[in-house]
Order: sequence, then structure tokens, then C-alpha cells
Amino acid sequence: MRKALIAIGLVALLAAAFIADIASAAPPATGSAACAPATNIEAIIDDSGSMSVTDPNKLRVQAMDLLIQTLPHSTTLGAVEFGSGIEGIPGVFEGIPAANTLFPPEPIQPNSAAMEAALSANINADNGATDYNAAFAKADADNPTSQARIFLTDGGHNEGTYNEAHLVHNVPTYVIGFGSGLTAPADKARLKKIAADTGGKVFYLEDASQLQAVVNGIGAALTCQTPPRQFTDELSQGQTATHTITIGPKTHVLRVTLTWANPGDAFKLTGLRIKSHGQVVALSRPKRVKPTKLKVTTAAQSSTFTVLKVSHLRPGTLTFGVKAAKVSGGSVKVTTQVGGEGR
Repeated sequence: MRKALIAIGLVALLAAAFIADIASAAPPATGSAACAPATNIEAIIDDSGSMSVTDPNKLRVQAMDLLIQTLPHSTTLGAVEFGSGIEGIPGVFEGIPAANTLFPPEPIQPNSAAMEAALSANINADNGATDYNAAFAKADADNPTSQARIFLTDGGHNEGTYNEAHLVHNVPTYVIGFGSGLTAPADKARLKKIAADTGGKVFYLEDASQLQAVVNGIGAALTCQTPPRQFTDELSQGQTATHTITIGPKTHVLRVTLTWANPGDAFKLTGLRIKSHGQVVALSRPKRVKPTKLKVTTAAQSSTFTVLKVSHLRPGTLTFGVKAAKVSGGSVKVTTQVGGEGR
């Protein structure tokens, strides 16, 4: 049987883990004693049968694609999928290993396209039940020198006794548990323990819709980037939500990441402007030489996320809009994260 997780308010969780004010943030702490960027990361992705219900849009694939497209190009990344092998039941996961390599640890460039193709082809909710022991063992065998791990699951370990497999190669493990099938206290406690034992963090999500935003925040933490400021809006077709953040004198480039759950929807950034002392000092589309023109470029995108790089910043208050350019029906949620440039 599948497992379940108690849903906790996502906004509060992300605020505790990642959200910081851009104005008071120092530049990325790369190379400082406070934070050493992880240059070798292993992803451990649940692909058990229940994922066909808890993640039908394969947002765990989109979350990994977002990570691949935004991590520094030189980062080594590996990934395994896991479920459980089931023998003796003809036609139902028979002979399937409990864990498999999706792609071996290798630099993201020039391998990003192959990594994304492997995820798309192999993450199909077709790996039986859930075996954490096999998951960590395969990750360790594939990438014994990884410096950090991302462990994503929609359920608790249910294949025999869990043998504290996360401690064999003890590195910070960022644990994401989601879905309505995991309410057992023991399952929640196990995920919390994996994160605590390894010096990582645990995230409990109600459903898959926030996977991309959480993984994006984890990527920022692992690479010592400015933690993203986060906004969540529910918009109908054509509606725009307006937000403001303070830009400090040490902030020169921002990365704005929009994520949503349905591939049939689309969102865009509009009306970027910076004011200082009541005057507009920068615009995305100025009509004159002054104010300064903000440079906005697309850094990454897919059917459920867009990453924009905003440069030529000035100190002041940045105002921007998030517009629902295409909505498949009713109103839908979009999450916007604003943080330091990662590349």
C-alpha cells in the first residue's frame, strides 16, 4: 500500500528555508567559509506506480529540467530512479530492479540534452512500490563522491526494514515528500530524520504543483546563490499580479523564475521598472535614452517554467507584473521566485 504525508503550508516552509530580502542580501557566498558550493550532486527520484496519480504531469521531470538548465554548467550531476522490484506477479513490474541509473554523474555541459532526454524517457511511474534502501544504495554506487543529494518521493519506505541507508554516504540530503497518500507519522518522521542526519532540509508538500519551485530553491542553496524571494498568485486569463522588491546597491543581476503546473498554461513578466526617490530610474522598455534600459533575457524555459535574467539594475524599488498569457480554464496558480543570478 502507498503511504501519506501531512500537508504543511508551503509558503511558510519556503519562507523558513529560502526566502530573503534582496535589499539586505550580500552577494553569493561562493568560496566563503559560510557556504561552499556543491559541485557534484546526485538526484534520487521516486518513480513508483503511485506517481501516475500524484504527479500525472511529470512535474518531477520538469523540476529536474529546471535544475539542469540553471545549475552552473561545470556542475557534475547524476540521477537514479527508484521504486521496488516485484517478482512472481506476471505483467506487474516483474523483473524490474528496485533502482536504476537515469544518467551517470557527469558535467551538465555538454550533457544537458542527454540528461533531459533520459528523464523524459524513463520517468513513467513504472517502478513498483517504494524501496529507500535500494534508492540510496544505487545512488552511492553510481556517485560515491557526491557532495549533496536531492531525494524526492511521494511515499514512505514499504519494502522491508529501512536500514538507515542514507548514512552509508553521509552528505547533505534535501528531502522532498509530497502527495496525499502519506499520512503515517512514521513515514513523515523517517523523511525528517534523513534530512536531519545528513545536515540537509526536508520539505513536505501537499501536491506536485510546487515541486519546481522547491527544487529551484534547493539549487540556489546548493550553489550558494542569493535565496529567492517568492510570490504565489492565482490568476485568470489576462490577469496581472503586481509585485515589488527592493534592489540594493550590491545587486546587479536578478534571476526571475516562473513555475506552474499545467503545460497548457503560460505566464510572462511585464512592466518592469525601478524607482528611486520617487523617480523612475530604469525601465524594461524606455522610450528615451533615460531612464536606463533594463535588459531582460530568457535563460531557460519549458512548458511549465520560464527563467528570465534581468540585468542593468539600479538601486531602488523594482516593480513588475506577472501576467497570465494563457490559461487552460478558470484560474491557475503561478509561483514567481526572484533571486541572484546563478550563472
